[in-house]
Amino acid sequence: MKNYSTFLLALIVCSSFSIGCGPSGPTPDLQGKTAEELNIADSKAELKTRLQEIADSGEAGSALAGLKESIESLKSTEGALAEELLSLYNQLESAKDASKIKSLASSMAAKL
Repeated sequence: MKNYSTFLLALIVCSSFSIGCGPSGPTPDLQGKTAEELNIADSKAELKTRLQEIADSGEAGSALAGLKESIESLKSTEGALAEELLSLYNQLESAKDASKIKSLASSMAAKL
């Protein structure tokens, strides 16, 4: 009887760990995509939001992933704006000081 109750307890414990494990539905195909490809903003509003987040934090680093590509996607519709933003992006990419990063990102966001 003791072996049976130990087995039953072990079965219950193992079963409780497996609840919720399994596919949750379709997932997007992310395999083979770079961080830049995954972080490309789909709209000017999204690009502005990302720039504002950088301006608020004062940290660029990985937050810049996909930003250049997002700006370049504006070239087909707003070439002059895209060129101006790319010029500022190059400065932002090389900026090390948090206040400079904040200033550049804010300036870029304001242009959108």
